Amino acid sequence: MAEERVREGADGAPPRHWRRALYSMWLAMFFVFLEWTFAMTFLPVFLQQDIGLTFQQAEYWTGLMTALPSLAMFCAQPLWGLYSDRHGRKRVVIIGVIFTSLLRALWAFAHSPLTLVCLGMAAGILGAGVIAGQAIVASQVPRARMGEAMGTLQTSMTVGFLIGPVAGQACAGLIGPRHTFLLQALFAFIGAMAVWLMVEERFERPERTEPVTMLAAITRDLRPLVGHRQLQALWVMAFVVFFGFSSMWPIMTYFVQFIGIPLDRVAAYSAYVMFVTGMLQTVAALLFGRLGDRVGQKKVLVVAMSLCGVFLVPHYLVKTYAQFFALRVLATAAGAGINPTTSALVARTMPRSRYGGAYGVLASARALAGSVGPLIGGGLAAFVGIRWVFVWTGALTLLAAGWAVRAVHEGQAQE
Repeated sequence: MAEERVREGADGAPPRHWRRALYSMWLAMFFVFLEWTFAMTFLPVFLQQDIGLTFQQAEYWTGLMTALPSLAMFCAQPLWGLYSDRHGRKRVVIIGVIFTSLLRALWAFAHSPLTLVCLGMAAGILGAGVIAGQAIVASQVPRARMGEAMGTLQTSMTVGFLIGPVAGQACAGLIGPRHTFLLQALFAFIGAMAVWLMVEERFERPERTEPVTMLAAITRDLRPLVGHRQLQALWVMAFVVFFGFSSMWPIMTYFVQFIGIPLDRVAAYSAYVMFVTGMLQTVAALLFGRLGDRVGQKKVLVVAMSLCGVFLVPHYLVKTYAQFFALRVLATAAGAGINPTTSALVARTMPRSRYGGAYGVLASARALAGSVGPLIGGGLAAFVGIRWVFVWTGALTLLAAGWAVRAVHEGQAQE
């Protein structure tokens, strides 16, 4: 036990305090991700019944509401990463969550789709600083436990995504969608309070900071990608995985209907798949993170991506709900190992003083993927065939796994 305490404290982080920071940030991020997904199920109905859009118009505006906020977040994250590295990460997380909460509350008073899109883009810009929460945890966790910590933190996103759509639909049915937007904002505010009261940041402000232009700030943390094969590979890993997941978001419910489930049961059957696979991903992410700490993050990353790709491609052949359910379970279980290992490898690549920017780069890949994935996934489903979305995603994942074999390295600890 004494040896473990010494080893955990070798990086300057107290052996007990890093766990407090991890669990506190987990709680805060859970409420944030719960808020982000609360309207996922009832938003299309709200657009048609309350805003007055037709079915086709609602589809179009829903795509914009998904893509444009993600694009705004992609552009804003490097700026927040730069600011957090210079002035502290805790305040960035709190600011981002509070403004997201306020902007979400304004949805309750919107009467046009353009207003919703503008509010969503503003939330993407101001809420992009939430990613600094990863840097707070990574700056305190011993390197030997980085995979476990990142896997644990990822489960906050998974659980939030798991509960949010189901709870949002239930609330919208009980109190109406506009009141649900206000309740949705309350969850984000609770997340901000959790960070303020429970998270203790161990941040040392740099002695000297050089003034930079806005363009330089935006590209500062993207420039290291040029000529840096490790960061390039990790950026691609994050982009491909989130691109695949976001490509499947708009078609998942339609695919359940496509394989023969009656329309009156489509929502329930889709929710059941999301719930079970979400629970599985929550457990698997933590197990993969711990496994990576023991056998190597690169090995786990390559195997996880390969298996995920292998299980995605056969979705093209699915004819029954049971087949679809089984393949979703297998693909999700394998894919759960990608995010924690990628995050842990980033921590091994960059010095602690640059964690804010480093995780900003990683998050920018996810934000960019989230802005183009739904558009491409919906386009493939509409013009090529809904089954080809899974083939496309699986093939990209397999190609990325092959590249990871050559381009990704375990890295050396940097201070």
